[in-house]
Amino acid sequence: MAKVRLGLVGLGSIAIGQYLPQIAEMASAEVVAVCDVREAWAREQAARFGIPGVFNDFDRMLEDAPFDALVNTASIPAHFPLNLKALQAGKHVYSQKPFASTVEEATILIEEAARRGLKMSVSPIHMLRPEIQEMRRLIQGGALGKVSLVRCRSSHGGPEYFQYRDADPTWFFQPGGGPLLDMGVHGLHQVTGLLGPAKSVTCLSGVSEAVRTVRSGAFDGKEIRTEVDDNTLIMLDFGQATFAVIDSSYCVKATQGPGLEVYGSAGTILGARRARPDEPPFELYRDDLHLGLRGWVSPILRLPRVRQAVGVEDLAGAILADRDPVLTPQHARHVIEIMNKCLPAARQGCTLPLETTF
Repeated sequence: MAKVRLGLVGLGSIAIGQYLPQIAEMASAEVVAVCDVREAWAREQAARFGIPGVFNDFDRMLEDAPFDALVNTASIPAHFPLNLKALQAGKHVYSQKPFASTVEEATILIEEAARRGLKMSVSPIHMLRPEIQEMRRLIQGGALGKVSLVRCRSSHGGPEYFQYRDADPTWFFQPGGGPLLDMGVHGLHQVTGLLGPAKSVTCLSGVSEAVRTVRSGAFDGKEIRTEVDDNTLIMLDFGQATFAVIDSSYCVKATQGPGLEVYGSAGTILGARRARPDEPPFELYRDDLHLGLRGWVSPILRLPRVRQAVGVEDLAGAILADRDPVLTPQHARHVIEIMNKCLPAARQGCTLPLETTF
């Protein structure tokens, strides 16, 4: 079987801890070149994973490395310019989220890929998760009746609280960071993936904890001033009185509730916490007069958990089979529009219409 040759840019923790080791196990793709501004670090990681090409200049990698598709795991502000350069150089693209910062930038990338006949796939990976695909099948098949309300938790206690051990988490609380871009993007992809494009957005947002203290790791005890909103509540209107509420916050230290809830006229889906390997992927409540069903059902499903690099694997499969990737840039553009309009809606105290679709 032919393999898609990959060039990866940005050797941060997600690349080292997830993408590179997971891609190394794929039959459909292989990394042939990596790029990072830290040349010594790039050489060390290339040697670790047996990658022949090492670069500290992205333009040079585009010119000299023989690869078919870019895997962009660089920092968020660098996503758009790197993605655009790769497309202009004739490379397919898989990008970490968000793949651009504005609807205008996203449209430029979509049109560039279409003009050159290239494929683009964009994280988050939720629509490749088997349990989300099964939930969507149930919703679209009418198992829940008319959906009225979705609640999605897209929050945690903050990167300084538990996530970062050896890196300084300060940038998460500066312009360009914050829970909306870091966490809210996940909830928005899930909800719109299940229900389709939203029609308008309303939002409440602000700074709840003005000063944060790192709780572990190399920067234990460091105080961080919060310069961006750390507590955001998003409300979406899908039309016909179908609403969704997504919390995007760094103020949720712990919870035991489901991460995803879908309520319909004939049933409910509660996403499981997946705390145990034997736990079902979700719980289903049915209220169907015709079938005589009324009560909770544990689906007899043992669905595998997908790993972070599944989006890269899907892109490789799309290239080899000449099909569209599952994770579309059009869907990601719609989520970018929602995120771009959240804070203006919160500051103005209004509901803003959404124009994009997918």
